[in-house]
Amino acid sequence: QKGSRLGEGTSVAHVSPGTLKEAVRVLELCVAADVAIIPQGANTSLTGASVPRNEDSDRPTVVLNLRRLRKIMPIDGGKQVLCFSGAGIFDLKDRMEKEHKRDSHSVLGSIFLNPTVGAGVAYGSGGTQIRKGPAWTERALFCRVKRDGSVELVNTLGLKDGGDAV
Repeated sequence: QKGSRLGEGTSVAHVSPGTLKEAVRVLELCVAADVAIIPQGANTSLTGASVPRNEDSDRPTVVLNLRRLRKIMPIDGGKQVLCFSGAGIFDLKDRMEKEHKRDSHSVLGSIFLNPTVGAGVAYGSGGTQIRKGPAWTERALFCRVKRDGSVELVNTLGLKDGGDAV
């Protein structure tokens, strides 16, 4: 409801799914109820985008906190890594340094707050990080709402169960 740095508002619910299956189900229920959905990571509120702004919304809001979706899975010997949206940027940096002797793409001044990878991709590809190149992906796992209002899990990674069982 309130960011650690800026932003404050109210929501009808604050939900923290622990699996992708739970996250998809929450999304389906929110779409059916026609509520605004705010995805939230660590709630560092570095940009103020992770908290409700009641004056900017024409309908009830649900905060979908994705922090419990924290999986970090190095692939191809650590040359690449698959991170769920709630994984922390500091956690990723720490793991890649220890296990694979690699630096992280996103070493931000705010890294001590451990903002999420999802937020880093969404907001951290510009500014001072642009010299490293924008965040990008060859493959992805995401949800989208189709024209008929149904929710589709798009899995271009080939993960069984969207990675829940991995």
